[in-house]
Amino acid sequence: MLKTYTKLILLFFIFQSCTSSNKKDTYKIFTPLSTTKNNCIGFNSTKAINKVAEIENEYFNNYKKSVSKYYGTVWAKNAKQNFINDSMSVFDDYKKESKKLKTNKMHCTIYGMKALKAGLGSNFLEFEKRHKKIWKNKGYAGWSVAYILTKYYNWKAILILSKKSPEYALCIKNFKKDKKYHVYKQPDIPIEKVFDFDDDKKQIENLLKLHEFGWGFSYQGWHTWITRYDKLKECNWAGSPSIKYTNKTAKPLFIKTKFIEFYDYESHVIVFPPRKK
Repeated sequence: MLKTYTKLILLFFIFQSCTSSNKKDTYKIFTPLSTTKNNCIGFNSTKAINKVAEIENEYFNNYKKSVSKYYGTVWAKNAKQNFINDSMSVFDDYKKESKKLKTNKMHCTIYGMKALKAGLGSNFLEFEKRHKKIWKNKGYAGWSVAYILTKYYNWKAILILSKKSPEYALCIKNFKKDKKYHVYKQPDIPIEKVFDFDDDKKQIENLLKLHEFGWGFSYQGWHTWITRYDKLKECNWAGSPSIKYTNKTAKPLFIKTKFIEFYDYESHVIVFPPRKK
């Protein structure tokens, strides 16, 4: 009897070991965690990057084999209007598939704020109060966040322009006048330097490589994103939570691009946290 019991215990541990091994084999790291020692003042870039790494790894590990808890806001809007049958929309089907998950809607600014909140840590409540004082209960925007960070937290902004940008001439004129990026009917953002996207690619890339985290937006705030060194990381609000609900050529929810190859919008503002000397 004792020998039988011992065998059962041994088989149990072998099963557990195999199961654990299988889990390790099936879980993939799509976005590596940051192991950099934080050197920012009032902001933890390591925690900010690791927050989005956690989100992205959950998403990509579940996107092809099941459903992720993250989905794009525009995808959701369309999914509610597309029906599988008379009584069930695509979004209803997703909610059924994801019933055990606490789902999270996503768009570009929500994605960026996840990282920023993690990086600001205990400073986030103060940041939130400052934002509400100016914009009341209006949501965050790329430019509103950049304004608060530069005005109250000593973050430094740069402006990157392509000569093809509709606001190129005006931005150059304003920088010469007051060294600010003018946002339509909103507070202006102080700018340290202007780079030409086409002529200064090497300088831009070298500057980005000095900063593990940057908060960015394009063309008056049409799009918000973050940078991780020389990579631009963004959320595609049309991204679905599963390949089940899309086709193989559609873009996923999260996209990474080498910054100097990001040709959309043609004007960009990036703000970087202050660093320890």
